[in-house]
Amino acid sequence: MLDFGEYWDIDYLRSRRDIIKFYIDEIENQYKAFFKHLRVAKSIHDKWEKEYLKGMDFNKANEITDRLIDEVIKGCTHKKPKEWHRFAGAMTPQGQVCYYDNLTQDIKNRYIVKGRPGTGKSTMTKKIAQAALNKGYDVEFYHCAFDPSSIDMIIIRELDFALLDGTAPHVFEPELDDKVVDMFTCIDTNIVHENEDPIKAIEREYAEEINKAKKIYTNIKQLHDELEKYYINAMDFNNVNALRIRITKTLIEMYNTMSSKGV
Repeated sequence: MLDFGEYWDIDYLRSRRDIIKFYIDEIENQYKAFFKHLRVAKSIHDKWEKEYLKGMDFNKANEITDRLIDEVIKGCTHKKPKEWHRFAGAMTPQGQVCYYDNLTQDIKNRYIVKGRPGTGKSTMTKKIAQAALNKGYDVEFYHCAFDPSSIDMIIIRELDFALLDGTAPHVFEPELDDKVVDMFTCIDTNIVHENEDPIKAIEREYAEEINKAKKIYTNIKQLHDELEKYYINAMDFNNVNALRIRITKTLIEMYNTMSSKGV
């Protein structure tokens, strides 16, 4: 347990207790407003999905999924597979940040999924992942930061394969060797008119809520930076640096001991 509170100037912090409490309370209130806007945005997004579901051809979506499984999931490993659940990105005060490129830079077979809300992107991804697990392949799941029940990307390194959602808010355009999976082909455009209301109105409403959340998050970052200044001024960084040196020395000694034992 590393308790950095041991290196604070407590008297300094106590003398500034009121302003510190103000920032802590204000940050808490701002977070409540931030999450409120995200909840509203999620409910709007659900409504957006329902509009596309009206024209969704699930048989065609299943055909695309089955074809990808046959194309990608080759053979069987005859081992118990492992799975990891992570996030590839998040909303930040600077906007949406995603690390698709970093995570897939060594992957030879990248498939970029394009589509709209409710066009089955996440469902297809989950089915392919399950097919790989059934064959004994390890799978990395990368969940949507906005809706963790949705999967934005899977990576199956044993197959040199990645499937990722390249639509907003994490737009990712395919490169030369990437393959595109267009789930919008599963939508009957005679039923779904995406350039008309209610879809256009829902899209605007969703964007407005997300922008409100982003502005609040930027404000939270500014408040946090101000709060942080007080703790920086109260910190004894000589002791922090001494702790760093001790930890580094301990790790080197552990490494040398393990190496001498051939571990």
